[in-house]
Amino acid sequence: MLAGAPAFGDVPIALSLEQALSIARSDNPAIAIDRARKARAEGARIRTRQGFSPRLSLTASQLRLDSSALDDIPRINPDFPPLFTASSLGPLEGNLVGVELVQPLINVGAWNARRQAGSALAAAELGLDRGTREVQVAVVEAYYGVGAAHSRVKAEKRGLATAQRALRQTEAGLEQELVAPVDVLSARTRVSEMETRVARARATVVAANGSLRRLLGMPGDRDLTLTDDVPQPAAPAPMAADLAHILANRRDLKALEQSVEAAEFGVKRAKSAWLPDVNLLARYDRLEGNEPIDFSENGWLLAVSLRWTPFAGFDHIGALGEARAIEDETRARLRALRQGAWAEAQAVHAQWQAEFEGWESASRAVAGAENALALTEARYAEGLDDITALLRAQAEELAARTREINARFNAVVAASQYRLAVAEDIDAALP
Repeated sequence: MLAGAPAFGDVPIALSLEQALSIARSDNPAIAIDRARKARAEGARIRTRQGFSPRLSLTASQLRLDSSALDDIPRINPDFPPLFTASSLGPLEGNLVGVELVQPLINVGAWNARRQAGSALAAAELGLDRGTREVQVAVVEAYYGVGAAHSRVKAEKRGLATAQRALRQTEAGLEQELVAPVDVLSARTRVSEMETRVARARATVVAANGSLRRLLGMPGDRDLTLTDDVPQPAAPAPMAADLAHILANRRDLKALEQSVEAAEFGVKRAKSAWLPDVNLLARYDRLEGNEPIDFSENGWLLAVSLRWTPFAGFDHIGALGEARAIEDETRARLRALRQGAWAEAQAVHAQWQAEFEGWESASRAVAGAENALALTEARYAEGLDDITALLRAQAEELAARTREINARFNAVVAASQYRLAVAEDIDAALP
């Protein structure tokens, strides 16, 4: 039973980030698609060997000729006296066996096709590497997104407990005629609101788990328990990479450069259709007859053939125009990506800086909001503040905690996105 279990059956219930990344590299659908594209490019490159390699073919035919021309054939009877008689030869039967060898000598189109396929394979390999890095960033975001969702549930539950404590306090004050009935109504409204927020936060956890499972290529009913919490964000350093580093190391840029090179060879391949092809042809045939004449004949053929098609009904012209359009399109995509690479890196670095500063501010605000809530609860118990001040303090304390959770998550994700934008190793930066 264990031997027949699917791959995801080995996934532990307690899943670390490192394990999640390993599973995604092997089972993620997007990576599987890129891997299949690479395999397809490898197959296309192997096919181009046909333009240089010899082709050997073997043909065997069983022959039978049955015609009315073979009936009533006149012939001289050798007996005495000689007479003209008519006889039927019946069907002619025999077999033909042939072996043919074709060795290309000059094929410019095949040469350009092979170089085009080689560049396309290099582009597919680089695209697979880039796609894997992008999936890693997505897995980091989804993994920590689940942790952040759980943290928001805890914060909402804590806010619900605070609202319930305030409700009990107001109900006790109402029994002692120390507070107005409207305070109890306001406290109950706050409890109802917090119960709704807790339910929505739990729904967010379910959605976050679903997103992570989709990235890992796991079934939807798989329960996951994540062991790594959202780490403390790292302070952003000044940009370590410059434009030259980005252009030289980003896999998506290098993949497009290889695609441009493949498109250039595609244009040369289309132009070479006007050039002749020269092949060496060697053939051996053996013909054997069985009925009505028993004979055996064989023959050899050795030749150099030239094939030239100067006009193929506008096929060459159309193929050349299509190849040039593909080259222009690929060059435009490469130019746009080069122009946006540096701007993207700067924008992501600024986002990382902003999110980190926001997290530091939110962290300091949590302690202040907790102290303010404790002070307001004490003042409300003494009758120095009204219910409005208490509810406002509760909302501010919950908002401060939520901001800290969101800012921590956003800062960690922004750091991963920056490393992706400047072509740095993502695995080395993981906690």
